[in-house]
Amino acid sequence: MKRIFSPSIMCANFNNLKEEITSLDNAGADIFHMDIMDGEFVPNFALSWHDFLVVRKLTKKSLDVHLMVKNPSLYLPYAYKYGADIIYIHYESGHAEKYLKDIKNNGRKAGLVVNPLTDLEQFRDLLPIIDKLLVMRVNPGFAGQNAIPQVEDKIEKLTQIKNRKFTIALDGQVSPEIINKWSAKGVEEFILGTASGLFGKDKSNMNYKTILSNLQFYRG
Repeated sequence: MKRIFSPSIMCANFNNLKEEITSLDNAGADIFHMDIMDGEFVPNFALSWHDFLVVRKLTKKSLDVHLMVKNPSLYLPYAYKYGADIIYIHYESGHAEKYLKDIKNNGRKAGLVVNPLTDLEQFRDLLPIIDKLLVMRVNPGFAGQNAIPQVEDKIEKLTQIKNRKFTIALDGQVSPEIINKWSAKGVEEFILGTASGLFGKDKSNMNYKTILSNLQFYRG
């Protein structure tokens, strides 16, 4: 099974964003992952809608938007207007079913995000209506955190669901070892940040194409 790689643009070099997006696109990135934060749901701010529009104009690849916000209803109209292909809302924001149905009614893929300590039974009833499930391995809002061990059991249970119709994606401390472990068990998609070696101070002198190829075929 081909691993789906979604670079987290929050981790990219904004001093030359155009070159970053073009290089990632040409290197074979599957989806561009855009984090929008409101400073309330998480105590931080990340990308703006201006950043989203810049990336949208630079690639024809799918763009997802991860709404780490207290009130998704204030942000969804912009996601529709500016061309998001996949929209993730947090279960923990509340009223998830309403927002997921609205996303699907607007012709976009509906993604649900769950925090590390949110139990599977809390959101199980929503699984039949989603296209994607994004499991956070760290608490949302900041890059470079340590993974929370309790999340591993939840991921295991999700991979064992028979005849599931949704894609599982992982975000937070997604290292080559984590990609190898969970892709073997059926996880399809991985959000790539600093832990993957794609971005940050640990990035080697290899180009993006080489790094993505290495991650695709990494077997530990």
